[in-house]
Amino acid sequence: MKLKTLFLLLATFFISINLHAQDNPPKPLDISFLNLIEGTWTGQSDMMGAKMNEEVVFRMDMNKQFLIINLSAVSDDKAHTYTGLGVYGCDAQNNVTSWWFDDWGVASVSTGTGKIDAMTLTLQSKNATGTSSRSMELTGGKLVMKWTANWKDANGKDQTMSSETTYTKKQ
Repeated sequence: MKLKTLFLLLATFFISINLHAQDNPPKPLDISFLNLIEGTWTGQSDMMGAKMNEEVVFRMDMNKQFLIINLSAVSDDKAHTYTGLGVYGCDAQNNVTSWWFDDWGVASVSTGTGKIDAMTLTLQSKNATGTSSRSMELTGGKLVMKWTANWKDANGKDQTMSSETTYTKKQ
């Protein structure tokens, strides 16, 4: 009897795995905001007193379930650079989950959650050193990104930095 029960359980398990493997992946997302920001955008920001020339490339990947973001920036005098890679997942209800990686290493890897509402994406994220909030809004053919970061410095004092960049889409 025990052998029959074990066999029946194993057969059920393997059949259920096979049925799940036959499922189709989610349908590609068709969210206007994500469709419109795909491509290469350029802008100039002020980072800690240095003018930074930025290029950000947005592309949808993995059956249009993830937005891949590649950001690179270099100062006018070429003395300062920054590179970041973002992966933003989105569901059909416009909820966003994010992961961000950059030159600053593992301590600055952040995860976040947010929402797309019409032509604006808002995001709250955190990493080992602090928190940040970010918004990206499509307005008048431009992409406006605003962010604020909060952290404690080496002396335990609260620090805040914020920036706003307006990007123009390259043709």
